[in-house]
Amino acid sequence: MPYAACPGCDQNIHLRRTPKLGDIVYCDNCEADLEVVNLNPLELDWPWEEDEDEEEDDYQDDDEWDDDI
Repeated sequence: MPYAACPGCDQNIHLRRTPKLGDIVYCDNCEADLEVVNLNPLELDWPWEEDEDEEEDDYQDDDEWDDDI
């Protein structure tokens, strides 16, 4: 059975089936939803949310900082 460590609590999470990139798994220990980000070696990380991506793009396109110079 494949397993990987939770990035939040380092608890080993055992997966019941062969994972695929992008699968979401749950850590019973710290109650985190995690995403499979690498298959070999199996690695989990916190999933990206679309709202976070949009907020980062807003900062890159913002020209207000140029007015202060």
